[in-house]
Amino acid sequence: MAKGAIIHNEFHSFTDSYTGRTLTRLTAPEQVNHHPYFYYKMITNDNRYLIYASERNGQRNLYRMDLQDGSALQLTEGAGVQDFGCSLTSDDRYLIYCREHQLIRMDMATLEDEVFYETEAGWTPNGISSGDRYLVLVEMNDRDIIASKGDWSTFELQWAKQPHCRIMYIDIEQKTSRIVHEELNCWLGHPQIRPHDPSTILFCHEGPGNRIDARLWLIQADGTNLRCAKEQTHEELITHEYWLADGSKFAFVYRHEDYQWHESIRFMDPDTLEEEIWMDSSKYCHFISNHDHSRIVGDGQLPEQHFIYLVDVQERKEYKLCSHGTSWKSYGNTQDAHPHPAFSPDGTFIIFTSDMEGIPCIYKVDLD
Repeated sequence: MAKGAIIHNEFHSFTDSYTGRTLTRLTAPEQVNHHPYFYYKMITNDNRYLIYASERNGQRNLYRMDLQDGSALQLTEGAGVQDFGCSLTSDDRYLIYCREHQLIRMDMATLEDEVFYETEAGWTPNGISSGDRYLVLVEMNDRDIIASKGDWSTFELQWAKQPHCRIMYIDIEQKTSRIVHEELNCWLGHPQIRPHDPSTILFCHEGPGNRIDARLWLIQADGTNLRCAKEQTHEELITHEYWLADGSKFAFVYRHEDYQWHESIRFMDPDTLEEEIWMDSSKYCHFISNHDHSRIVGDGQLPEQHFIYLVDVQERKEYKLCSHGTSWKSYGNTQDAHPHPAFSPDGTFIIFTSDMEGIPCIYKVDLD
């Protein structure tokens, strides 16, 4: 299929047997479909269109779905599109995405592509975060890449390789770039620009949670003030940090190996590194706040916690929204069947992915 083609998705609504909540399946269980990684902007400001990936004819490409009627416009064509790593700009005018070694800005009105950065020979992009003007990117040296088998079998091997990684800071308008931070023997990941302050970058030391030195790190865009945000032991796991929309703090979950059924939701001030232990929760694989940080959504990771959870932040209470019922298995990418729940811009509904019907599909659940 070609860029600009229109496909049609038939919605199917049903009742969750655990909570009685109505869910709507947005894509058919005929091929792999999923939305982008949970902290990217994937839904337009009017809450009408969803950016998502669909695998057709052996290739994964990006589409824009109309959430009113299911019609979807094909945005990319061909091989090499990073199907989890794309994000709309704040005004929905552009889509930032990656194909092979190129970073591209697509005009959503004309579908015209503009390449604004290409990695140097010998380097491969490994995670992006984009604002409207600036983008941060982790690159890994090709000599240190362990070829993925599409599952988790190479994850620890990649960490043990102690790869040569660097963080690049890119001016999208000027098409200029510079190295912010470089480590010869450490796997870097999940770079995130601080909202309303593009001079501050959050990133992690990637790898098995009980083997890395410390996950949470901050640095300024000019390469100064590198600091470990939180020290940790090998009995502790910290994961899936994200910025609150106003940039005042970032959130993460904390687990100790002695915690059987729970973890704690925590927030940190990036300037003072003051940590706020907010509340205990079920064990989430991913979680994110809505725009005003009044609610948090998370996907339960344990077999007994197969739910999408909704947290009332002020009340510090967690509720079961619906069962995600996913298997967490890979369909060529480790993330394929991860729910990755995300709020709409106005916070009235949640999108998540699940293979509860045999193959990864995208689901929508409305909130009260």
